[in-house]
Amino acid sequence: MPRRSSSASSCSWAASDPSPSSQRSPPLPRASTTPILQKGPTLVNPLDKLLPSARPIDLPPVAIIGLGRFGSAMAEELHSHGVDVLGIDVEEKLLHDNDPHLTDSFIADATDPEALKQLGVKDFQQVVIGIGSGLEASILTASNLVELGVKDIWAKADSDAHARILTRVGVHHVVRPERDTGRRVAHLLSGRFQDYTVFDQGYAMITLRAPKELVNHSLNRHSLWAKHRVQLVAVHSGNQWAPPFADHQLSPDDDVILAGAPADLEKFGRR
Repeated sequence: MPRRSSSASSCSWAASDPSPSSQRSPPLPRASTTPILQKGPTLVNPLDKLLPSARPIDLPPVAIIGLGRFGSAMAEELHSHGVDVLGIDVEEKLLHDNDPHLTDSFIADATDPEALKQLGVKDFQQVVIGIGSGLEASILTASNLVELGVKDIWAKADSDAHARILTRVGVHHVVRPERDTGRRVAHLLSGRFQDYTVFDQGYAMITLRAPKELVNHSLNRHSLWAKHRVQLVAVHSGNQWAPPFADHQLSPDDDVILAGAPADLEKFGRR
């Protein structure tokens, strides 16, 4: 039986409501007004905690099961962009620690299908499984969500075998944050790149200081591709990013984003 966390607010998808979707609170406002929503015994402006540079993400409420490092980071990011987040975990402390980023929270065992039904999880369009180290709990939770008919399930995996099982169970998106971060940092160790993003084994993007051969010259994207097999995607100049224009001349302090095969990017970065 799920129970509300002691720090949780009153929300329309509460377990006592047999039809969570019928009374769910409306999406967070996008206008510059300052509407107020009821949360527990106090009134709060849901936009007060938005970061100064944050902009609302157009997403319906998201349920996150498992609020460890991965789940809590996702809850914080979604909340900072105005998305309602339901947190579910077996540990009340984790729910309490993440309360500033949660619209509502419940102490519940997601491996129990009845608990998920009572929470109305099937009414969420997107559910994230943040359980990683507990292989059995992760797989059982995923199986329960698939049987409930959740349309978009995301799950964290800690190994290739874990990822394969989640995919076979029916999870739509499986992420490997530790593996992906390790691969990314491996390319940053040289100090040549400011950022490195891999899209798949054959394509990546890097951010780096403008190479000397591009400085004080009009940009020629076709020549750059023909010579080095890398594509200039964007230029950071004067504190803002912009598309590369042919008549733009890079300064030594500019940064650029390049895309291409990882081997070609590494080779170009050594120039």
